[in-house]
Amino acid sequence: MTQESRQVDKIIGVGRGRVYRPQGVKRIRRAVGYTLALTVGLLFVTVGVVSSLGNVAARLHFDDADQVPAVVVGADYNRPQMKQSPKFVSVALTDGHQMRASIDNVGQAPDGLSPGDHVTVLYDAARPGHALLPSQLRWEALMFPGGLFLACGLVPTIVYGLAISRVISAHLRG
Repeated sequence: MTQESRQVDKIIGVGRGRVYRPQGVKRIRRAVGYTLALTVGLLFVTVGVVSSLGNVAARLHFDDADQVPAVVVGADYNRPQMKQSPKFVSVALTDGHQMRASIDNVGQAPDGLSPGDHVTVLYDAARPGHALLPSQLRWEALMFPGGLFLACGLVPTIVYGLAISRVISAHLRG
């Protein structure tokens, strides 16, 4: 058997050190693994950004809003017997505003709100008809799940992105 008919792994000299360069199937498996890990990392980053957009928008719109007393006018729940997962919460502002507003981001609204309950809401005159409960404007809501997905996705994206760029640059150098 000649040396040309066998696939032999090589050690080549590149730069200051020596780089191991696998041949054939090993190289293809490594490239597929890097690409898959990079794709999963980018998917996690995308899910993290998309899931935290609502919380970031709420923080931007209501960060400097006034706290106003209000009375719950209506609260509609997906499962009323358990009073969880509100679909719609409406409040009437009682501090001289004399208007109604709907609670934004009702997915993070507290459970058990019923008409007649007195609550404090964040209200900004620049966004009439919209309000937010102060408990919804916290950093934990911003960091989970969006921030967690973003952090978990950044690690493989950076690591495998650098690994792929290193493989490509080694391939281009010869």
